[in-house]
Amino acid sequence: MERFKSRNILFVIIIGVIIFTIFANEIGFEKFFNLIQNVNKPLLLLAVFFNLLNMITFTTSWRCLIPVKISFYKLFKFFMAGTFINNITPSFGTAGEPVKAMYLGKETGTNKSECFAGIVSVRMLNMFPFLTIGMFGIWLLFSNPMIKLGFWEIVGLVFSIGLALSIFFLIIYFYIRKDKLSSFVHSSIRFFAPFIGLVKKGFDHTAYMVAVDESINSFHGGLRNIRQDKKGLAKVLVLSYLGWVFDLMAIYMVFLSIDETHIHISVLIISYTISMVSGWLPLFLPGGLGIVDGTMAILFIAGGVPAEMAILATLLYRLSSYWFNTILGAFYFWVLLKKDN
Repeated sequence: MERFKSRNILFVIIIGVIIFTIFANEIGFEKFFNLIQNVNKPLLLLAVFFNLLNMITFTTSWRCLIPVKISFYKLFKFFMAGTFINNITPSFGTAGEPVKAMYLGKETGTNKSECFAGIVSVRMLNMFPFLTIGMFGIWLLFSNPMIKLGFWEIVGLVFSIGLALSIFFLIIYFYIRKDKLSSFVHSSIRFFAPFIGLVKKGFDHTAYMVAVDESINSFHGGLRNIRQDKKGLAKVLVLSYLGWVFDLMAIYMVFLSIDETHIHISVLIISYTISMVSGWLPLFLPGGLGIVDGTMAILFIAGGVPAEMAILATLLYRLSSYWFNTILGAFYFWVLLKKDN
């Protein structure tokens, strides 16, 4: 496990260095470092601050659906540790969710499946504001006569939003239908059993299915309890909208820090939304690293931002969000591991 984590971290660092080199080379190394020196540092720190507010807001939204009391700081540690795992593991950005559930269950003595149900509920509810903000951006985009989209740009836009909606409705479907979730998991276990058997000798997929069914029953029991908490669900939605706005504000602060103030709000929202969705596609890349960066820079350029400013803004935003969160999460994960030992 330790070797696995070390390998993942090294892989992420290598990709990060490659992205940094490509971006800097695209601008020109000398010009790139000159632009970096001229960045407004207080505004860039404000971008980091808005990103931190985003993390705090999503942690608070998670707290709204937890059936037991726990200090905010402990919950924030679990949240950031899970974020670290999400960012270094190529797994659709979800590998850290069981980690959050594990530490929360261990701290509070609550069933881990019920803890996981709360996490899944928050993730699903977070997607609704994300999609509606994206739709608002699309409306702003098409209502602006100054912005003209080509055929392939419209195709890419429709595909990205369609993909996000498909994933959203699939999650809702499994959220409601326990039998379908169980059937899907059983099919997946049967499919992967031969491959798992190569790594884990004596793997009994039938016994594993029984354990999974028990977890699913407990998981859906937790979901039923959450669905009855209408007040908590409403709070999560409000906080989720606020969290996404904080993230958008972080990007806008980055643009202000490089003195690029002419970006239209619709371009900002659409570029952000599609970039985040694009990070869901390559399951072999941790945290959408490389895909999100490239997509965001291309969309900013397509929206009228000068190429060098679009590349610089993308790099600074990812430094102030993805890399900041990964480093902070790594620290808290190390603290938790040290406590376990």
